[in-house]
Amino acid sequence: MARTTKKSIRKRNLIMSEAEQLFIERGFDQTTVKEIADKAGVAKGTFYYYFNTKEELISAILQRRYEEAEKDAKKIAEDERLDPISKLELIISRLIFAKKGNLNISEYFQIDKNANVMKKRNVEFRNKFIPIFKQVVKEGIEKKIFQTSYPSEITEILLIGIDGFLHIHQKDLLSSSYINQKMDAVEKLICQVLELDQCQINLKTKQNDE
Repeated sequence: MARTTKKSIRKRNLIMSEAEQLFIERGFDQTTVKEIADKAGVAKGTFYYYFNTKEELISAILQRRYEEAEKDAKKIAEDERLDPISKLELIISRLIFAKKGNLNISEYFQIDKNANVMKKRNVEFRNKFIPIFKQVVKEGIEKKIFQTSYPSEITEILLIGIDGFLHIHQKDLLSSSYINQKMDAVEKLICQVLELDQCQINLKTKQNDE
């Protein structure tokens, strides 16, 4: 385990950033550890000082991405200017309907081909975002906007289900027509399970703002 200092954190982050760019440009399998080290301006041994394998590097990159998204989601959830519906729209849009440039993350990270990385990705996603999602749903129930007798269970099923559904159809989301179709389905699902009197969820508007 590398010793944690400001300098080591900067170097580790540099390796992660340069590797991520190489994975996007060349693909995971085509990118070697030596190429990552060269691009980061470090020795190959330095790479292995911070990461045992490329798979461990991917996990670290994903964790960093989720930490950034978690901060963003928390700010939305705690913003008193937003009503629960707007919070829900923004959080779902920013977590799941990412910018089109990020929709190929699974492809260039080869996440689906690596069971351990996929497992870590799912655990990271659930641990960070389910509590935030629950907070917003609870607020909506307290304000009589959402209705459900099982807020915790519904929240978990909803977020995990939407994430899994869109992950399966990820490549389709590169098409605008498919994006709208999938969003329509997700909007209707949210309205039904949270028993909104009128379906006011609009993810398409939020996605266009990204």
